[in-house]
Amino acid sequence: MKRVVSIDLFRGLTIALMIFVNDVASVPDAPKWLHHVGANTDGMTLPDLVFPAFLFIVGMVIPIALEKRLSHGKLPSLKHISERSLALIIMGVMMLNSGAYNPQIAFLPKALWQLLMYTSFFLIWNIWEDRPRLKRYMPKIGWMLLIFLVIIYRRGESSDNQWLQTGWWGILGLIGWAYGAASLIYLFFKDREEIIILSMGFCILLFIGEVSGRFAALQPLVDFIHPGKFIGTHTLIVLAGLYAGLQLKKGQDVILKRLPAEALALWLAGWLLHRMYIVSKIQATPVWGLWSAALCVLIFLLIYIVADIKGLKTWGNPFQPSAQNPLTAYLLPAVFYILFDILGIPYFQWGHIHAGVGVFRAFLFTAFILWITHVCTRFKIKIKL
Repeated sequence: MKRVVSIDLFRGLTIALMIFVNDVASVPDAPKWLHHVGANTDGMTLPDLVFPAFLFIVGMVIPIALEKRLSHGKLPSLKHISERSLALIIMGVMMLNSGAYNPQIAFLPKALWQLLMYTSFFLIWNIWEDRPRLKRYMPKIGWMLLIFLVIIYRRGESSDNQWLQTGWWGILGLIGWAYGAASLIYLFFKDREEIIILSMGFCILLFIGEVSGRFAALQPLVDFIHPGKFIGTHTLIVLAGLYAGLQLKKGQDVILKRLPAEALALWLAGWLLHRMYIVSKIQATPVWGLWSAALCVLIFLLIYIVADIKGLKTWGNPFQPSAQNPLTAYLLPAVFYILFDILGIPYFQWGHIHAGVGVFRAFLFTAFILWITHVCTRFKIKIKL
């Protein structure tokens, strides 16, 4: 399949926006459209669209990523899917728990534990292919470090100290579950679009089943994984991206016909379900998932027309670092927040001076992270699962 530039541009733009909106979240007086909508509010804003855009692009590249691997058989592909999903889930759960780490009852200071956690991620999952000696030892060192951090982890109070909790799995963990489910569907059914569409419908039924109490007999499992919310709705978005990705194999004419039709179908399905459920990212309602996916289809289509058809690509140059090295770009902000705390830099307080100052700070920080990501890529610091 001919390389589609718009995939990289969409990915790079999505990661850059995720860095920006995550930073703006600490600015209390920022415009409402730059903050997440409340859990019980019927609506969505820009931050509520960024995460599903991440899920959507994950789905788009599944056919491309698995096409070559499938030529070697399903078993190696299944191993690859399992390893990627598990890596995302591990990172997601660790990052989720890092905020609740209690240094009063644990072995290490909180900032040090967090920095070592991110260090272990890079040691384990960095690309070492062209450096055989490092490839042999660094992942092993990383795993030993990560296991040590897991063992000494404590949260809660001294009278009721607790260990790691899966909670809501963290952003990367949610992506891991949804990627794994969607990839398995593609692995066994490949380009059968009718199966993709039926699977999206099944995801909606999972959500309806969970919120209506149909899975009461499996309540421990529901509390652990939330098959409707965490897997159902999020996998729905990944599958919408996967369906769009399948159209890219068929040429420009098909893309320009099928993608608008997909967006319309997603919007109509969301409109029908809106009579029963609100639009809510936090509740992961199917209406939110369907309408987010519809918007992602249209945004991608616009980028495709501009970049791949019209050939206007230079506007996307600032987003190339996050397009080429997305996981590194996603992890770096947290590392710098920890460093700011250690160095006593009142970074988050600047957002309280004035909303404009906070938003501008977030813009500068995003640009800084993109530049650092570019530097990391040049020095072969790149997490790739």
